[in-house]
Amino acid sequence: MRDTTTGVATISVPFATGEYATAPLTWAQSVMWGPMQWFGKEANQFNIGRSLVPPTPVAPARLHATLRALVEAHQTLRTRYVERGDQPQQQVAAAGAYDVVVVDDHGDPARVGDELVADLTATAFDHEAEWPLRVGCARDRTDRISAVALVGSHLAFDGWAFNTLTALLLARLADPPAPPAPATGSGAQPLAQAAHQQSAAGRQQSRLGLRHWEQGLSTAPASMFDLPRAATGDQPIERHLLDSTAVTAAATALAARTRTSFSTVLLCLTTLVLTAYNGHRTAVFKLIAGNRLDRDSRDLIALNTLDALLVHPVDGDGDLLTAIRQLHRPAFEAYRRAPCDPAGVRTVVDEVGRRRGLTFDLSAYFNNGHRGSDWATADPDPGPDRLTELRRGSRYSRLEPLSKSDMRFYVAASNQGDGRCRLGLLVDTAFFPGGLGETVIRGIETLLCAAVTGVVRVAEIADRIGLTPARRGPDWVSTPAGWVRPQAVAELVGEVAGTTAFAEPAADGGITAYVSGPGSPTELHRRVLDALAGRPGLVAPTGYVICGSTPPPGAGPDAWRALPVLARGSGRDV
Repeated sequence: MRDTTTGVATISVPFATGEYATAPLTWAQSVMWGPMQWFGKEANQFNIGRSLVPPTPVAPARLHATLRALVEAHQTLRTRYVERGDQPQQQVAAAGAYDVVVVDDHGDPARVGDELVADLTATAFDHEAEWPLRVGCARDRTDRISAVALVGSHLAFDGWAFNTLTALLLARLADPPAPPAPATGSGAQPLAQAAHQQSAAGRQQSRLGLRHWEQGLSTAPASMFDLPRAATGDQPIERHLLDSTAVTAAATALAARTRTSFSTVLLCLTTLVLTAYNGHRTAVFKLIAGNRLDRDSRDLIALNTLDALLVHPVDGDGDLLTAIRQLHRPAFEAYRRAPCDPAGVRTVVDEVGRRRGLTFDLSAYFNNGHRGSDWATADPDPGPDRLTELRRGSRYSRLEPLSKSDMRFYVAASNQGDGRCRLGLLVDTAFFPGGLGETVIRGIETLLCAAVTGVVRVAEIADRIGLTPARRGPDWVSTPAGWVRPQAVAELVGEVAGTTAFAEPAADGGITAYVSGPGSPTELHRRVLDALAGRPGLVAPTGYVICGSTPPPGAGPDAWRALPVLARGSGRDV
């Protein structure tokens, strides 16, 4: 169908293959399902889009045949994701049709293709009603296809899968077309992947991953953002970009010197900059793990990313190269143990949190989005003059801010293919006010270059990049769970007890709470744990003192300590 007044047409491309089938969501799909529901209409920010310009325009029939072949070969392209109570599922269709938007290219297919991608990206996917891939194309004056626009849902694609799809499409539209790829392994489809994850082998893999989460969380701080909050506007989430050949050259050189990897170098800088800001001695990050470790997973055109957990102590007396070496093995182990059932992860996070008397806020993320390790650079060991020259070509920019995000801090790296590394940074301005976001992203480049040409001490990081550490008042104390205000803990205990309370640092490094009135430490602790939900940055006391009376209003700590004691204990059941 063509609208002759606007030059826009919609072409239906039918497909038919196999049989209708359903399965539970894969682990990766389950991880993304929650954010998709939480963001609702704003989930369009997760859409992945790209405009493709074939070397020469192709006949529409050829594009349609290529699209049909890809849809029939890959289950993801004919899948709908539906909510069935607490068990959402994927439904793979045996037949259907794609509606392809067609517009005139006006003699500029690259520009029109980019505009079409922007249009197709603007709205969130309705996963029950539409396929997870939107397709559009631009035609020239002879009605041949001069550009193709593809936009995928992040519930169906990660960067690897989307790049695989676009590469296949371009190869088949080339002249001469590339031969069809060899048949993929039987596991290179989402339904087979879901079946494996439900099998005995998959459950064992999950158990190993969940053990890693439990061990890491047993020593992790509750949050990387136990900081005083700043006022924010309607769009509190800033997004920063830095395109830099200096980052590529410096990180490649440091990876070679430390015998680690480009990813480890950037991850180390990310953890050290954040801990230099928040004053933590241990970093806890979620790493976006691609898990493309075998033939099946490399061929899989589907979302395959999971959250990996990194909990790593920071040596404030060391230097940057030593820190990079120390991080490499823990990061590798984190990525290796990422494949596990996300429902089990949620259970572990809750159970360890209750055992430790806290609620975890795991909202610091790192993502090395590059496919492989071939960060090509003409400067394998650049000197200071060359790095200065490369830095002059760095380009900093900001994207439009967001109204909300489930991340408070996110660093991503991607290879732009011409020697540039694109660093992306997302920050919640409630914790990174003013120009701190730009300071952080530029600071990573500064530290990388400085470490190539000299020694950078971990303790110097904030000063080196002009980063002012977060300021906490004298009423904050450092505990094994992170930074805490005893007064906030007292207010929480008093709230659940329905009376006044007092809290102070304890000899064990935790917090002791004094409260007047009847009750037992065990009962009070249970109620405090229930009230902690949704209050990251707060922790339960490690000890409770139930007092037989209440001190006069405004009485100090000595008055609380002098009260008669009815019961004392940790409140933890032994």
